Amino acid sequence: MVFAGVREAWKPLRSQWLGERVLLAVDDRALQAVALRRGAISIPSWESMLPAQALVDGMPTLVDTLGDFLGDLLLSQGLMGQAVRLALPPQACHWRVVVWPLQEWPDDPLEALRTIDPDLGLPFALADAAIDLLPLPGEPLRSLLVAAPRELVEAWLAVFAITGSLLERLLPAQVCLRQALLPALEATPAQGGVLVLHPSSAGCMALLWRQGLPLYERLLALDAAQLPHELERCVSFYRSRDPEFRLSQLWLTAPLPAQDQLAATLGLPLELLDSTPYASPVLQGLAQGR
Repeated sequence: MVFAGVREAWKPLRSQWLGERVLLAVDDRALQAVALRRGAISIPSWESMLPAQALVDGMPTLVDTLGDFLGDLLLSQGLMGQAVRLALPPQACHWRVVVWPLQEWPDDPLEALRTIDPDLGLPFALADAAIDLLPLPGEPLRSLLVAAPRELVEAWLAVFAITGSLLERLLPAQVCLRQALLPALEATPAQGGVLVLHPSSAGCMALLWRQGLPLYERLLALDAAQLPHELERCVSFYRSRDPEFRLSQLWLTAPLPAQDQLAATLGLPLELLDSTPYASPVLQGLAQGR
């Protein structure tokens, strides 16, 4: 029927008009989700396990299975056809602070970076990567590079072609964390570093920051007995590269087993971050966008 076709075409238009979108944060085992309408939460956070082996380090390995699963999940929540913002697990992406050998921004920074092709220690060539750049304030000319294998991005586009929903944004979890924490990070003392721990079903991501700039990151096992020692090794390794670095704060994005003992071992004040009304700062940063 003609009216049926008009009704189906009206759904995405209505969704855009109402500012409806779905926020998804995934790791290799599970997802967290929140639905928004006009900037407010319309469906509170929920979690769901993913099909086994559908993701490996954030790369869809079972595209059809994952697409069908996400499509059914959105349908069951009454969210089919709504735009989706997706946060990738930290191990799926890489970021670097790029110092430009230039006095002014090039007309096309992405193309200029590919042409300069600096040695950034990435596990793939820039020519084979999907990249984005965020200019950073101050001098010299710097930007925050976010990079992922192009095939990973293409695989997620293929997944959402099956779900029937628009993939509005695809962002690394690190970028979402930075977006949510940036005001607090920028307010820290100039020489004071912050250790942010982000636990998930994949492990515990440890990130070192100084005034909003990422310095170092590593994915660690969620082992309460070994985590303090592994973190001390991470901090010692970074200090060997930057002797001026001083760690002053420990922030957790979610509770950890024996977290008070962890803070005592590291000799740092502990702060458990509040992401209300979102379930995590990753979803909070995903909602804020860029």
